[in-house]
Amino acid sequence: MVTPVVVAPLYLPAVLYLDARGWDPWRLDRVARVMEKLVASLMAAASAALLYLLLRRRTGVATAGLLTLAYAFGTTTWVISSQALWTHGLAELLIVSTLLLLTGPFTPRRAFAVGLLCGLVACNRPPDVVLAAALGCYGLWWAGRRWPLLVAGGAGPVALVLIYNLGVAGHVAGAYALVGKGTFFEHDLLSGLAGLLVSPTRGLFVFSPFLLVLLLGGLQVLRDRRLCGLTVAICIGVALQLLLYAPTDWRQGASWGPRWLTDCLPMLIWMLPPVIDRLSGAGRLAFGVACAVAMGLQAIGAFWYTGVSDAPLYAVVAGPDKMRAAWTPGNAPFVAELRHPPAPAELALTLRGHIDVAAVSGGGDASGSGDVTTGRRIDVEGWALGSGRSPSEVIVLLDGLPAGSTGHLFERPDVVKTLGYTEPSGWRVTIPLDEPISGERTVSVLVRARAGGDLRYLGERRLAMAADRTAPVREHPAAGSGADDDLARVARTAIGVVASRQQAAGYWLTSFTGAARHLHPGREMNTYLNAVMLDLLDPVATAAGLVPNLVRAREFLADQIEADGLVRYHGRPDAATIGTLGCAITPDADDTALTWRVAPGADPERLRLALMTLGRFRTPDGLYRTWLAPRDRYQCIDPGRDPNPADVGIQMHVLMLLAQANPAAARDLCTALGRAIDDDRIWVYYQLAPLLPLLRQADLERVGCPLRLPTSRSRTLVPGQEVWLLAARLLQRFAEPDGPAPPSSEVRDVLHAIAMDDFLSLRSAPPLVYHNDLSASVRRYYWSEELGYALWLRLYFEDQRRGSGGTR
Repeated sequence: MVTPVVVAPLYLPAVLYLDARGWDPWRLDRVARVMEKLVASLMAAASAALLYLLLRRRTGVATAGLLTLAYAFGTTTWVISSQALWTHGLAELLIVSTLLLLTGPFTPRRAFAVGLLCGLVACNRPPDVVLAAALGCYGLWWAGRRWPLLVAGGAGPVALVLIYNLGVAGHVAGAYALVGKGTFFEHDLLSGLAGLLVSPTRGLFVFSPFLLVLLLGGLQVLRDRRLCGLTVAICIGVALQLLLYAPTDWRQGASWGPRWLTDCLPMLIWMLPPVIDRLSGAGRLAFGVACAVAMGLQAIGAFWYTGVSDAPLYAVVAGPDKMRAAWTPGNAPFVAELRHPPAPAELALTLRGHIDVAAVSGGGDASGSGDVTTGRRIDVEGWALGSGRSPSEVIVLLDGLPAGSTGHLFERPDVVKTLGYTEPSGWRVTIPLDEPISGERTVSVLVRARAGGDLRYLGERRLAMAADRTAPVREHPAAGSGADDDLARVARTAIGVVASRQQAAGYWLTSFTGAARHLHPGREMNTYLNAVMLDLLDPVATAAGLVPNLVRAREFLADQIEADGLVRYHGRPDAATIGTLGCAITPDADDTALTWRVAPGADPERLRLALMTLGRFRTPDGLYRTWLAPRDRYQCIDPGRDPNPADVGIQMHVLMLLAQANPAAARDLCTALGRAIDDDRIWVYYQLAPLLPLLRQADLERVGCPLRLPTSRSRTLVPGQEVWLLAARLLQRFAEPDGPAPPSSEVRDVLHAIAMDDFLSLRSAPPLVYHNDLSASVRRYYWSEELGYALWLRLYFEDQRRGSGGTR
């Protein structure tokens, strides 16, 4: 709470500007972003300026200048402190100011100021209490008999924070006591120290290698006898902070480099001059090179960092391999972030757009049958452009909470005609109202102009809603179930996202990329993903309030069945999406089997024709090929080494259909698949994406084919996918009729890991559902955020419904 109070006076010009121009929400959002950047940069610059003055007290102009540059541009002072109002920026400024006072002559006013600054350091960021204590202990010796002045100065801010914590949070530790867990400090101490100092993703000496001279210099830091006491106090304080952080999860959340150690940087820089003064010419050259390297690494963070490098670090949420990704050199942010273009200049971006429609529709029994098949919903429509380009995502909030989003933009002829921008700008989001609500509600729209960029405020609308007396009252499954409120809230968000991203025709879109990274994806419509979404959500559709959405999806898929009973990956060749979201492709066994099982057509003759066609494309060893046409009739296909492979996933889906339509053929296929399950030739579309085959194990067992994937086929090297495989394995354990369900704590650890930071890992690395034949001329990898939300919801509701730990 210290940082907001301290920087508040700096916002006076912004307040005066808004008073003069108006406090419109979009203007307030713009001003807030600019001011945050300016104030953070001002504090970082002030700390650097004061550090230079501090260093000049013990070294020459050249050394002081070099160390100040290294501090400002070769540490996280640049990427963390100067970029946003983290508490680290103020911590650095306060610590530099304290050192400046402690290295000067004693006066009563200085003693009181030192106490005040130490108190602010401790209250600003509680883990810095050890740094404040180290400086404070030295300050007590420095103040001599006037030490009560120092204590009085520190007591003020500490007392105010304690009063605030007790009054608001009801605990002296404030919100930390409410949300903190004892397990936070249960990691290995030694590996934590190594991770904080030398790991490629968070190591202090990796991101600022010039600081290694402190270790190499050894006792040289104590050479200045006049300041030896202060140096010892600082060494003790820094060591204690390392020991405090070491047994925690040292990956430090979504941030650049060694963020946690940012606050002690002024202390470390202050100790360098005695060491540098003793360096030889070659040593000084090496130190200069290390400073240059550090500045280069931090420059990558300043201009490239978008957060995509953080997701792989949290892919494994439990077990001995939890931290392994943080030790992988390829996951280092200064390596991973260079795989995409520089981060967009968010402050220079001009957001234009409008909310055209925000209205309530639906509700009641439209059919007269007495069954309510569709509840009320809020339809929100409009357009948005970020500097003339299509935004990557539009998010709609209902009363301040995320309720839906979309990444599908369509052309708005009126916008093209008026503004001249040709990129798609129109968007549409539907928010299902699962419970009857009335009164005034606020609908707000946020826009993410670029993938990985900041959310920008577009506007809001207020709706006066009358009570819907015909809508069913659905008790949220978490009510009375003992589930914590946080997961219940996250579940409502996930439900809203799944519902809002379903297109008006009833389908969800799929993302695709040209590499095994979810960066700058394209969009397409395919029948495959929609069938899988139905399979995954159907068991929990009622609990989640998604029954109307699945009805629409089934109707859409049923319409894709052609006269010969076959189904194409991109749907009917005459569909409106052909040419924009897909092509007229050859019918295939996979989508035909999936669609007939989850959304069977009304004409049994078409099913008979489809099964006959499937049989004609059976291999000599009893497996079923992909494409249901001879090679010379292929359309929109880039075949690989085997132009018509019999893939493992296709066998699973065909087997599930045959279990309903031809049980004898299903048993034959089960036997054939069991013989070939570890054969490379059938791992075509899931070689790097075993998620769906893992999920299908339980489905196959239910139809009498208890197949188990080889361990080597249940792994992936694609970053960020481990958490999805873990979720699939947990669902598998829920499905086992004779085994124990997974412990609720294990399930919730995974749920919390995926949902952390507003589903950051999901948005950065959503499930890799499948890929094309990797031996084809062009590679394609297919991802789905919607499937990630659906998988999260399935796991959440299974945990709510079945409990855990019991044997069924």
